[in-house]
Amino acid sequence: MLSYFAQIRYAASRPERLGMNKARDRRHTLNISFLSLSCATLLIAILLVGCASPYRQGAGKFNTVVVDAGHGGYNNGGRSVSGYPEKVLALDTSRRLAAVLRSKGFRVIETRTRDVFIPLESRVAVSNPIANCIFVSVHYNWAPRRGARGIEIYYFSPRSWRLASNILRQSVRAYPTYSRGVKRNNFRVLRKSRRPAVLCELGFLSNPEDNRHVQNAKYRQRLAERVAAGIVEERRTAERDE
Repeated sequence: MLSYFAQIRYAASRPERLGMNKARDRRHTLNISFLSLSCATLLIAILLVGCASPYRQGAGKFNTVVVDAGHGGYNNGGRSVSGYPEKVLALDTSRRLAAVLRSKGFRVIETRTRDVFIPLESRVAVSNPIANCIFVSVHYNWAPRRGARGIEIYYFSPRSWRLASNILRQSVRAYPTYSRGVKRNNFRVLRKSRRPAVLCELGFLSNPEDNRHVQNAKYRQRLAERVAAGIVEERRTAERDE
């Protein structure tokens, strides 16, 4: 127990100490609030930059397109439920795409024009030394589940995102199927590319409906025209960005 006089001294000093504690607590609260606000502002800025960068960057100006027909030679690629395997369909679509692009004034380089296998590193080596160039790899998809269907476009570098989006938006109009979206993946031909690069999966050969359409030359021509339209759209947007 405190003595009577000790209690009086304690009571007299307590308000002062409480006042000091309150002032100190207010300063501490203000410091925490300022720190939280600063961190929140920084996080928002990072998120805005991250979200905006694919739209802002794009592929840049380009006049050359390297068209890469997937697989070839001993590598058949995906097997279809009926008809040609992936390597044949990819080559045919790529050749059609190259022709459409040339008619629109692009310089086009094809990684293969016949049924041969080109190593992945060699495919990318075609586009890497060329300035003002994009790389477009043409494929068809396969899945163990026959219900899987649709078109999806892959990219790796953020500057390739808009190109992939433009191609997807156009290509899903080629025949009745679904959009499976734009997806990021570190496929070697994308990861090793120093130029904007996309890999197009233009339908599932394991799906009866998708396969029925892409086995038809009329729809492969439409796919080539729609992919080319996406490329033209990206070039037009890039020129406006300059």
